[in-house]
Amino acid sequence: MIPIRAKLKESGVTFGCWLAIGSSHSAEMVGQSGFDWVIIDNQHGGLSEAQLLPLFQALDLTGTPALVRVPWLDPALIMRATDLGAAGVVVPMVNTPQDALAAVQVLRYPPRGIRSFGPVRNYYSADGQSEDPLCLVMIETVEALENLDAIAATPGLDGLLVGPVDLALSMGFGLSLEMPEPVLDAIERVGDVCREKGLICASVALGMANAAELLRRGVRFLSSGADSLFLKRAAAQEVQDLRALDVGGAGKG
Repeated sequence: MIPIRAKLKESGVTFGCWLAIGSSHSAEMVGQSGFDWVIIDNQHGGLSEAQLLPLFQALDLTGTPALVRVPWLDPALIMRATDLGAAGVVVPMVNTPQDALAAVQVLRYPPRGIRSFGPVRNYYSADGQSEDPLCLVMIETVEALENLDAIAATPGLDGLLVGPVDLALSMGFGLSLEMPEPVLDAIERVGDVCREKGLICASVALGMANAAELLRRGVRFLSSGADSLFLKRAAAQEVQDLRALDVGGAGKG
């Protein structure tokens, strides 16, 4: 398994998707598709903490690094995800530099942080992991944008992941899967700050045209789609193709 930091250094841009289904079977199939990484959505996805370990085990078979978006900035949830095998953690609704520092410290062993050691997976040793888990904090509110420079200056932080839909809501736009120009401008600003600070600029694409726009705006860690959406799309296309067939004399006599 190639660490995510190494992939970014090698290619400059990496692509991933979300896992929202708590099935090791579907996780393994997504892992075989060629994404650089996946993010298991333990915040909004239809899965529980108890399903994380089988997902990690399935993804390990494919060599696909898995991050976890935890439900909230909760030390217990973050430590549990990393003990079970997360290559990194995505922390939602980080609005202040104090929030960002708290997130980083939970992912680092003393003296750099407060993470507690637990040899849960068989690749753990007394030396800990070969590489620190990634710490990505989400920029999803106007307050976070106001504190952007201070958040980005957090020691040990790996990157900023802009949540475009929640950010649009915080800016006063309605719930939509279209990105308003002010949100795109904010993402570009985050990209500029990340470049200046040596951080990963991450975000979520809402379609292929939007993905291309986000890359132009400076995103280098781009997620596109989710296992549940892939399944729905493929099933809908299959039905559409079947309905388009010439049934001829089917059903007669």
